[in-house]
Amino acid sequence: MVHPDEFKGPEADALPDTVTLPAELAALYLCMSPAQLADLRKSKRPDGRAGNGASIIKPVESGAAAGPKDAVLYKLGILRDFAKSHTAPTAFDTALDSGLPGWVSAKLPFFAEREPRVKRGRRVLIGGAWNRADPLREKRFADLAKGRIRFTSLTCAEAAASLWADVASHAALAEQGLALLRSETQAIEAALAATGQLAAASNPDAVA
Repeated sequence: MVHPDEFKGPEADALPDTVTLPAELAALYLCMSPAQLADLRKSKRPDGRAGNGASIIKPVESGAAAGPKDAVLYKLGILRDFAKSHTAPTAFDTALDSGLPGWVSAKLPFFAEREPRVKRGRRVLIGGAWNRADPLREKRFADLAKGRIRFTSLTCAEAAASLWADVASHAALAEQGLALLRSETQAIEAALAATGQLAAASNPDAVA
């Protein structure tokens, strides 16, 4: 994580383009895994195609060369430009497209309070870190980089069953899960009805 002192300044709600972020936060900003970002960073991919990842900056001590284990940093301005030009579906979109199985199995990043409010180990969520359309995302990302909040990986089902800092955000996420459950229930009920009709058609002497 980046040291909070690096982000002191007039920008209260958004980090400036000149800020550099480590790969973990850069990947979170781009709504992808660190492994996906590392693949984009390669100058040449295993399939022979050239990489098209955001430019990297490796910190170099004065008079020393950067080694392979040096941390990889990204300029936030470059990440913002990359995100605008690469509008692929987010992991949340993919989870919803796969229906209830994706809802209960796909791990997604959520912003959460730095310290549990209720009791030790109890998560209190603030919002989805993958939601690029969230008007508060830049502010929350700034709070994350400054160490004021944290992020945690949860399935949507786990997040819906967690505590949230506000009712509206919790309800917005939970309603999507409830809609999937209703759809799943309706599909099961329809299948049961169809099986009953099939059984009746194949055995007309059976008592309904």
